[in-house]
Amino acid sequence: MARLRALPWNRPARASIVQLLARPVHAVLLHGAAGIGKLDLALDTAEWLLCERRPRGENACGQCAGCVLVAAASHPDLRIVRPDALSQSEAATSDDGGSADGAGTEAGGRASREIRIEQVRDLADWIVLTTHRGGVRVIVLEPAESMNAPSCNALLKVLEEPPEGTVFLLVSHRIDHTLPTVRSRCALLRVPLPPAVPAIAWLQERGVEQARQRLIEAGGSPLLAAQVGHDALTPELRGRLLGLLRKGAELTPAEVVAMVPREAPIAGSVALFQRWGWDFLAFQMAGTVRYHPDEVAAFQGLAGRWRPARACSWLADLRALRAYADHPLNAKLAVEGMLLSYAQSINET
Repeated sequence: MARLRALPWNRPARASIVQLLARPVHAVLLHGAAGIGKLDLALDTAEWLLCERRPRGENACGQCAGCVLVAAASHPDLRIVRPDALSQSEAATSDDGGSADGAGTEAGGRASREIRIEQVRDLADWIVLTTHRGGVRVIVLEPAESMNAPSCNALLKVLEEPPEGTVFLLVSHRIDHTLPTVRSRCALLRVPLPPAVPAIAWLQERGVEQARQRLIEAGGSPLLAAQVGHDALTPELRGRLLGLLRKGAELTPAEVVAMVPREAPIAGSVALFQRWGWDFLAFQMAGTVRYHPDEVAAFQGLAGRWRPARACSWLADLRALRAYADHPLNAKLAVEGMLLSYAQSINET
């Protein structure tokens, strides 16, 4: 599992965790938006807890046997519990250094997207053993909302009265989807979105082009903004598609066919079109623009012609298409169809 250390915007949250663990707290649930480094924060905390020199302050020494074992993803007193699908996906992209447990599949042979009850039962058996290095034991579980009801019930038994010296660090990207019985047994700590300035600087240090715009489109989450997948839009293609969207009712089929390349990724294109539609509705209803702050003039031009109900209908079609984004559709035809239906929805009376 790839790990990012010392993300600058998470220092206040790290200090809060240290304060919580100074009390008689054995389970902390970190929650907040996806893509802000909560899992990395949990792993940093686990390393600090397992550091055998435990220096004053909030950082592990990085040199003792405990720190070396954590860095090598082989510490016997650390368990990382995640859905098999997440672990396999990261292993395929190859810096997997995690220690996810088990290998489960759903019907149809796909890796499970849930934390399985077998994983939690293995954890319950492991947790009663004496620690290998005579210190604390740490369990990092992510995402907490991926536990189904049987897994959750099994976890509650060890969460309520764990052996002394056991610390749970749970991570949730959707706290409202985490079962109340789990939340009630943890100290909750909200990890906020980072300020824009350090997040943009972090992205620029990693060579991310158009860092400010990428951060806006990722909802303020730097790790999501830094991702470049097979469905990502290149700056050149993004510019082309935005140029077509600006034309609105004047957009012609000939322009669409000429400007949309054969390799246009469906998922990335749909995401761009959805953000455009959401911004238009926000501009109409509240005069605000979130994802495309430089396109206010375009939304002003659309305001007199594109009815909100038609925009909502187009967005519904986009949502349906996104469900098929990973299927072998003709990408060029799919993207062209979305743009043509966009122009049609503006021209309809």
